[in-house]
Parts: sequence; C-alpha cells; structure tokens
Amino acid sequence: MTGKELHETVAQMGFAQTLEDGERYFYRAVNLSLSRICRLFPLFSSLSLDAREGDGVDVRERDGAFLGFPASPILGEALGGRGASLLSEGRDYLIRGSRIHFLTNVGRVTVYYLRRPREASVDNAEEALDIEPAAESLLPLLTASYLWLDDRGELATHYLKLYQAESEELRRLHYRHGTVRIVSNGWDKS
Repeated sequence: MTGKELHETVAQMGFAQTLEDGERYFYRAVNLSLSRICRLFPLFSSLSLDAREGDGVDVRERDGAFLGFPASPILGEALGGRGASLLSEGRDYLIRGSRIHFLTNVGRVTVYYLRRPREASVDNAEEALDIEPAAESLLPLLTASYLWLDDRGELATHYLKLYQAESEELRRLHYRHGTVRIVSNGWDKS
C-alpha cells in the first residue's frame, strides 16, 4: 500500500470534504500509526560483519533508524562449516545501548535489529509504506481513528475498537506456532 492508496482508503471512511485540506495532518496521523503498529509487528534489519574478540560495533551509527535488539540478535556462521549458530550474550558478546562488544573470536556474524519505519510524506506518497505486509490492513483504521479525534470522538472510538480487534486477530494468526509437547527432559529415567 502506498501513501496515496492509504489517503484514498481513509478518505472513503468519511473524510471526503476535509482530507484534501489537511495533508500535513494526515501524514502526521499516518506516521503515528506506523510507529504504533510497528511496536506490534516490528520491522527488522540486519548487517553482516567479521567479529573478533575486543571488537565493537555501534549499530545506530550504521543505521539511524535503529531502535533496539531482539532477544537473540546475533547469528554466527558455525566454525568448521556446520551451519549457523546462535551466539550467547554474556559469553560471546555484550550489548550496551546500541553497541555490541564481542568477547570471543566468533568470525562472520549477522546482527539483527529492530528499526523505525521510514516516514510517510507528500513527497514519497507514491512509494510503498514501510510496514510489515501482514499489518497493512491496520493502517487505515488507526489513521482514521487519529484523524477523527478532534471532530467526532465516537467515530474515532469506533475506528480504534476496530483497529484493536483486528490487531489482536492478526497477532494470533501472525505469531501462531504449533503446539509443543515435551516427551522427555532427560531427567525422567523410570
């Protein structure tokens, strides 16, 4: 979905007369919506580098859109060509703010991080919005909720409730994993 397509969709939600005059306000609402939705459906980026003991990298210096790190941010190429391996914080690396300090020679690694969405504006209205594709359907609802806040509170509340219901359903579908059954934990020797 582009900014222009979102503008047309939201206009059809009751803004036909007023939306054209308030494009700045519209894009402010879009950017607030993008930020809020990306907290539920985060955007990830990565960088690859060679990591040696004592090295450090500030991810924010490399990407100004850096927000933070996921729970397991580093995937290393296992030594000896045995595939990829997760590295352990405290053993292989330390994180301080936006910096990663390597404690061991881990070789080639991929560092994953969360990032801010690219801002939407009149200037980039023809470009695709920077949002997780599964969450695109949330954007018109939340944007409309912000836009109606001043004029019609009940309509803003209606769109917000629709957004909340849709986001919960999407989160259940998006983050659904198969059930796990523990057969043995290694301690049960009966």
